[in-house]
This record gives sequence, structure tokens and C-alpha cells, in this order.
Amino acid sequence: MALVTLISIVLNGLLPQDGLYWVIFGDRGPFVEQRLEAASMEIASGPSFNRRLLAGSPRADVYDLVPCGDYVAQVEAVSMQPVRTSSRYLNAVSVVLSPDEIAFLLEKPFVQEIRLVGVSSFAPEEEVPAPDAYGLSRSQLEQVNILALHQRGWTGSGVTIGMLDSGFELVHPCLQSIDLIDAWDFVNNDSIVGWEAGDLPDQPSHGTKTLSTIAGYQPGYFVGGSFNSSFILAKTEDISDEYPQEEDFWVAGLEWLEAGGADLVSSSLGYIDWYEPWQMDGNTAVTTIAADIAASRGLVVWNSAGNDGPGETSLIAPADGDSVFAVGAVDGAGVITGFSSRGPTADGRIKPDGCARGLNSVFASFGGTGYSTGAGTSFAAPLAASAAACIASAHQDWGMMRVYEALSATADRHDNPDNTYGYGILDALAAVKHRSVIGQVRRSDTGEPVVQCTVQITMESGTHIQAITNDMGFFAVEPGGFGNFSVTCTGIQGTPIPVQGVLGEYGVEVTVYVDPLNSSQPPSVYPNPSSSEFYIGFDVADTASDVSLTIFSLANERVFYRERTSVSPGCYRAPLPGQAFYWNGLNLDGEPVASGQYIGLLKTGESVEMLNLALVRGMEED
Repeated sequence: MALVTLISIVLNGLLPQDGLYWVIFGDRGPFVEQRLEAASMEIASGPSFNRRLLAGSPRADVYDLVPCGDYVAQVEAVSMQPVRTSSRYLNAVSVVLSPDEIAFLLEKPFVQEIRLVGVSSFAPEEEVPAPDAYGLSRSQLEQVNILALHQRGWTGSGVTIGMLDSGFELVHPCLQSIDLIDAWDFVNNDSIVGWEAGDLPDQPSHGTKTLSTIAGYQPGYFVGGSFNSSFILAKTEDISDEYPQEEDFWVAGLEWLEAGGADLVSSSLGYIDWYEPWQMDGNTAVTTIAADIAASRGLVVWNSAGNDGPGETSLIAPADGDSVFAVGAVDGAGVITGFSSRGPTADGRIKPDGCARGLNSVFASFGGTGYSTGAGTSFAAPLAASAAACIASAHQDWGMMRVYEALSATADRHDNPDNTYGYGILDALAAVKHRSVIGQVRRSDTGEPVVQCTVQITMESGTHIQAITNDMGFFAVEPGGFGNFSVTCTGIQGTPIPVQGVLGEYGVEVTVYVDPLNSSQPPSVYPNPSSSEFYIGFDVADTASDVSLTIFSLANERVFYRERTSVSPGCYRAPLPGQAFYWNGLNLDGEPVASGQYIGLLKTGESVEMLNLALVRGMEED
């Protein structure tokens, strides 16, 4: 991670002229130690403390200090108007200056550099109506395997996402249940992030669409990638021509999100007009520098790579940052789009970091109640940020740089990355499994998940790691090493069946079954109907008994028979060896039987139960 000090340079021969400039100070002013101590106390009682503690930066450093008040006052006295934004990370303020004022300030000993505020690369994406049918977002979520996390109960809960964009209207049906923590308009300096007087009619359009990609929730129509997360919204983009430069608003918004406790940032904005490709080195653009400083505090930005492809080094800032996850765009078939910006960075690093859907992406229609499709890395970035948030909700012990690493290491081109796809199309489930043991705890008699129970993973080295199952019975834990392991659970009503396995680089998923102390359930058949195989579960009460299972076709032909003698009292329901009976859909000669209804006779001691089994060849099973 590069945290660099800005050097005094004039970019691209653009100085001097009337306009909006960064005035970058050379030091932090007097009483630095006292100010650092005060800032540390503020951090310790603030919403960012836990994230910073996880990132190893719980105490304040100079990047937490606002620019010296005396320096700011002198700049305002020269400009004769208030500064527009103030940056802790850059030790700078943005302010409108004339050439004479620039020359005067450059003579001040506390001024290190003056540079133009960069212009946004924002451009509206082409939008077409989407069909109003169920599952409009399914395809784009499935492509990066976010649905697999939703199915395991990891939907972004407990994670706070910060958004930087053009504004946000929350009246669409899919956004009305959003958990909004805070919002601020850096363009108009108020708390209204939707449309307000003076805005162009579609000012909040872009941000509303990107927000819906993450936060939308209208079951039966559209589901965002991390709909259970909380959100902090920053309006930093003015789409009119009045203020063509929003680089300073972006930096101010990022610092505000970091102080406000955001865990990650989704940004579909970028800045390139004041920079040349050779300056996309991770150390020059101020948004890139700010994003890398935020990452050192545990706040990682997921940013669109840009829509300036297919040429080399066509990235927008801050996508060139070494701690910024740059997201490229693919189509529904997984092929890179022509417009998706390419790497490498100017210093030779691979970019983008990964890819998600950015063509025919589905999002909430602005100004309506339906849904539309559009194109741009603007829509790939929030999908990648959604994956990150869902992963973080599974691995609550992971910082965001660990999430960044896992996503890169498990994308579909991780073993052969390039500067077109980066490390490839993201795979959220594979990222959760990276170097980890994940799985579910279930009752063996009913299959119901066992929630809020303690799971213990024991490595062959003797290391013990614990995790708590979520509301669907799932857990995820990274033990910190590889090799043989065992999994069991404690604090439950029942007897767990321990699971053994071998953990490697790409992880493993297990199921831990819990036998009830006293099962009152009838014999079970799972799955039923099935396309190929069945598990038939049973209980033995009181004393050891012989148990047998016979399966007949409706023509009274016996197709299966198994017997166990002197089976000890207990529950035998789990689909594991020595537990439930297993029938693989073959007859006694080892040939597949036809689809149809079959009758099972389960004899336990002197008791006989009749079971129905439905075999449907070719049926898709969940």
C-alpha cells in the first residue's frame, strides 16, 4: 500500500488560470501532538473504531488531523471566499483562485503545492426498459455467485456500505426499506441527497441506479446484492456544467464516510481529465492517494475501472490505487465489454482487479416504479461491492483488505490474470471459502438448521477456533493454517456427529448433523421426490434392534434390500455412512430403475412403517 507525500509539481501545464484548485500544505501546523491525542480520543468513542482496530490503526496519525486553521484562514483571506472542501488525508483545501492569488500563495512557506481540482469522468449510461418479470436481478447476482451467499444467510447484515455518487432518491419500491444511517450532499452542503431546487432533473439518477444494484429489495421483482446492509450516502457529483470539478467533493465524501463508520465504499465515479496515462501510477491522482489512506484505516473502495477501453492504461482514478479494488465490466456470457477500461497501471500493476456484469445490467428505473437495463462499469462496481459486503457478513473476523485478497485469489482467472479481465469474474462463494472451513449445522431428523450455536474447528496442530451459526445455521471461519481438521458443536440440545476433513488454499464446506436427544419424528425420506438417490432415516428406541429396508415397485418387484443387526438405540437420520439408509436408484442387479412411485417398508424391531418414494429422472433438484 503506497501512502505518499504529494510533491510540488504543475500537472500538464494547466496552471495558471481562474478556477478551482487544491492548496496543499507542507506541514500540519503547531501543536501536532496535542491534536493527535484529541483525535485519538475522538476515534476511540466513534463509529469507525472497531473497523480501525481490525485494520491495526486504532490511534490517530497525521492523516486524521484537519488542515491547520491558521493556514486555512490565510488562504480564505487571499481568495476572499470560503474554501469549498477541506481534506485531512491530503492536508489540503479546495478553493477558487485567480492566477495572481495562486502566485501570491505559492510564496507562502506553508504552501507546498497548488494544483487544479480534477474533472469527473461521469457520463450517463444508455438505458432501455427491462421486462417486468420475476427475478430481474437473478442473472447478474448468479454470475458472481452472490446468490449462493444469500442462500446461506449472508446478505450483508452487520456491514455498513458508503456510497459516493450523484445523489439518491429512495422513493422507488425497492429502496423504501433501506437501512439509512446518514446522508450528506457535498455539492449543496446540506443533508438532502435526492433532488432539490437548482439541480438538473436527473441529478440523482445515476446514484439511484447504483444504489439499487446493492440495496434494492422488492421480492418477486428485484433483489440487490447486499440488501441487508446499512448505508451511508454521499452526494459528491454535480452533473451540471456549473461546477465541472468534483474531485474535492469525492475526497471530502470519502473522509466523511471513513469517520462515520463505513466498512467499505462503492464508487461509480472517476477522475481522468487532468491526468495522463503515465500518471495512473497509484501515487499521483489525489482521489487515489485519498483512497489508499482510507484503506490504511480499513476502509477499502470498490471503484469502477472506467468506460474508456479497450486501450491500454485507460483506467480512471482512483481505480489505479494499489488498495482500490478496480472493477471491469463483462456481459452476460462473461466476455469483457469493449468499453471496459484496461490496465496496466503506469507502474506495471495488473488492473482491473476483477469483473462483474456491466452490460444489460438491471437496476431501478429513475423516476418510476419499474426496472431498466444499462451499460457501464458503474454497475459492475456495486455488484463487486455487494460481494464484498456479503463476504464480510460471513467472515466477521476479516478486514476489508482480507476480503479484497480473497476475491482476487478466487476469481475465475486468478491463476492467469491479465490487464483485460484482471483476476477474472468474481466468485463470492469461493471467496468465502478461501483458506476457510464453512458449513451448516442441521438436525439429522428434520433437516432444520441449528441457529446461534457454537461451532468448534480443531486443527491437527491443536489450534481451536470457534464460530457462531447464523439464522440459517451457517458458519465461516479461517483457522489460520492448513491440514487435517475436525468440526463439532457445543451448547445444543442433541448429539453432534463430528466431521473430519482436510483444509487447503481454496477451503472446504461441510455439514454437521445433530442427533436429537429424543426424536418423535416418523421415518424420513430425503430428498423426495428425487432424480436419483434417497436417504431413509429412522430412530431406534430403548433397546438394540434389527433394522431393515425393502423397496418395491408398484408392480410388487423388490428393487432394494438392506439389513442392519443389533442397531444401538439412537437417531439414524444423517446422510452419512452408518446413519440413514441410502438408495441410489438402482435395482438389485445394479441397473437404474424407471421413474415412478416406489414403496418402502422400514422394519425396526417388531415395528413396520410404509414409506412413499417418488423417483423422477431428469428432475432438477435444489
